[in-house]
Amino acid sequence: MRIEPRLLVTRFAPHAERLTNSLNDIGCFSIAQPLLMVTALNDPKTLNTFLSSHYDYVIAVSGNAVKYAQQQININWPKACYFAVGQSTQSILSEATGQSVLCPLTRFDSEGLLALDPLKSIKAKRILILRGEGGRDLLETTLIERGAKVDFFQTYKRIKIDLNGHELVNNWQQASINGAIISSVEILNQLFMLVPKEYTSWICELIFYVPSQRVAKQAALLGAQRIVLLPSLHTDQIVEFFKVNNGTCI
Repeated sequence: MRIEPRLLVTRFAPHAERLTNSLNDIGCFSIAQPLLMVTALNDPKTLNTFLSSHYDYVIAVSGNAVKYAQQQININWPKACYFAVGQSTQSILSEATGQSVLCPLTRFDSEGLLALDPLKSIKAKRILILRGEGGRDLLETTLIERGAKVDFFQTYKRIKIDLNGHELVNNWQQASINGAIISSVEILNQLFMLVPKEYTSWICELIFYVPSQRVAKQAALLGAQRIVLLPSLHTDQIVEFFKVNNGTCI
């Protein structure tokens, strides 16, 4: 039986509003509620090293990492081999650099990046990872194990938005929300922290639309019963996905 989606979009602003508007335009009811906000970080030393073409490979693990780096770069991006974690980040990075960008074809996470052939033989390569403050260690650890020298350029940090969980859940229930688009583990964890314990069973009954196996695994650990992998976090592809079908639970 087909479920008519009524979606909660939890992405960062302004992405949440843009996606919500696009989904509503095709008749897919959606409301935007960002749970985290981002603020820029400045690291002049790493920026100068980067702009001096010090790195062989540059890996962007989020679109925000690229956008906040771009705000600090007043000249052309240096020549390097660029990688992105997914198609949306790939598009943003390619536009910023004016260069070609490699990304995984299917699995859009650290594991997907590490499976790319150019990142398998990297002994003595100098690699810069563009990311937000904190994050997983898997990418760095594995690249070092493969013989690379790895640095970080952390261009932003995430901040929790002060929200009233009881009030939000009440609004979501009144709107008959039955699904949530979750773009990262951090946002997923924040959603479950925000929702009062008495509504845990309700939140776990939603369909969770996620971009990667990593987020899917965490959703399952938190109790989510229905999880669907999105084809990408690119707005156009998400809209097309909901035009065609609701996907298949995993």
